[in-house]
Amino acid sequence: MKRIVFYGDSNTYGYDPRGFYEMRYPKEVRWTEKVRDRFREDHIIIEEGQNGRQLPSMPQEEGFIKRLTGEFSEGDLFFIMLGTNDILLTDHPDAERVVGKMQALLEWFKREPRSYQVIVIGPVPISATAPELGVYHEESLKMNEGFAKICEKMQISYYDSAEWGISMAYDGVHFSEEGCAAFAGHMAEIIEKS
Repeated sequence: MKRIVFYGDSNTYGYDPRGFYEMRYPKEVRWTEKVRDRFREDHIIIEEGQNGRQLPSMPQEEGFIKRLTGEFSEGDLFFIMLGTNDILLTDHPDAERVVGKMQALLEWFKREPRSYQVIVIGPVPISATAPELGVYHEESLKMNEGFAKICEKMQISYYDSAEWGISMAYDGVHFSEEGCAAFAGHMAEIIEKS
């Protein structure tokens, strides 16, 4: 069976900003579970989402990623959807710095002997519902543009979820229930053609 890792943050974890169900959407709502249900006959889905996760510092965190991919073989998929917290959890968001962290991670993958495919998903941009959040929205757009450029240069598959029309919860950072369903559909399409 093929293996797929979804390496991400709270949107991969299925965080529910309304505070219901212990701050996590029920299984039937989470996009990772919807993908698991669709591919359960021939794929092992490993959800590696963590609230607040930022892009890892390399090579300090290579051991963790090696453990995630230790049993990978040809045709397996490693999805990365990170960067939002690198923008959000600072008073001075800097897309260029975040793109540099993604580049370091992807360069590490390029150096590692591997037969599996790495796919980067640009996160849905932070919504600017208040004027003071405008800079976070702008930097998250710049971040995704930077991710696209480095992925093209390094010949790594890249998809920008900003183009998918994902509906967000009231906080402008996390998926709504409808957003989870839509995101699952796009991810399933990517898996089918990868």
